[in-house]
Amino acid sequence: MSMDKSKLIIFGDNWDVYLTAYKDLIDDPRITYIPSFRPKGLLGQLQRLQYNPKVNHIVSLPYKHLWTPYYLRHEKGEKYCFLIMEHWLRYESGLRLLPYLRKTYPKGKIVCFIQDLIETVKDQYTGKQIDVKYIKHYTDLLISFDEADAIKHEACYHPTVFSLQAKANQSTKYDLYFLGRDKGRLKMLLAIAQEAKIRNISCKFVMLEVPQKDRIEFEGIVYSDKDVSYQENLAMAAESRCIIELLQQKASSPTFRTWEAIAQNRKLMTNNQNIKASPFYDKNYISVFHDELDLDWTFIKNRNIYTESNPYQERISPIRLVEFMEEKLGIKIDHT
Repeated sequence: MSMDKSKLIIFGDNWDVYLTAYKDLIDDPRITYIPSFRPKGLLGQLQRLQYNPKVNHIVSLPYKHLWTPYYLRHEKGEKYCFLIMEHWLRYESGLRLLPYLRKTYPKGKIVCFIQDLIETVKDQYTGKQIDVKYIKHYTDLLISFDEADAIKHEACYHPTVFSLQAKANQSTKYDLYFLGRDKGRLKMLLAIAQEAKIRNISCKFVMLEVPQKDRIEFEGIVYSDKDVSYQENLAMAAESRCIIELLQQKASSPTFRTWEAIAQNRKLMTNNQNIKASPFYDKNYISVFHDELDLDWTFIKNRNIYTESNPYQERISPIRLVEFMEEKLGIKIDHT
């Protein structure tokens, strides 16, 4: 490592979405990615008991913070940049990771990147929203993935990231693809599937965890009683001409569905009205609608104008996040 560069250590998540999104950084030998605070084997079983939120709601087990040095036991340097994701912040009142890093690595830089709406990120021990004031006290940079949330909490904004996937085959099996839980969306998807059949447009709508009594059988709608891995999701998206996104809550920034479309050079149909104000919006691959009566069916059937790759792919790379941190912190981070 260059003497004037900081080593990046990411306190990440073993969620398959994040493992895919951050793959470019995870595979970088100069960067350390810690996917979980739980050790393997017997140590992990011991920690599972000590960290169990249900047990700690009854009686607060002491010394949870003593695990913190374990994660950095192999690190001997002084110049570090720590990137901490919201998964760790959910356990911070027990872990006390932030004060440990600040005290142990006084020359280090601490960044927290929250990739969920802050009001939804709950402390596992108190049941309350994570303490933004506490986080800011120990960090050099607080980042939110959502523009409105960043303004609300006086944080910096940076979108989520996505590592470039293997080039998708340009031949497809389906015209429209959706994956998700019902949450009131089945009715709209059924209407879309019915109109699509009339127009000779093929659908693959994979609905998760829909009770048998609520299922409506129709061509193109598939019900799954088990979780679909993120790699399976990407494979099905790659087999489709166009991905459908149906948001339940108002979003002020692009979501992972947008990145999946960009990374795999697929078109996106979304009800995220705010995406039109995003620097990633391009009518050549994104169509925005209000309801099932508002779909642009011509957009679905038209040939993808980006025949080789989507020009926005480099802009969603996790390397852009590293460069953003370098700029904000005034440092250089060691990476390939």
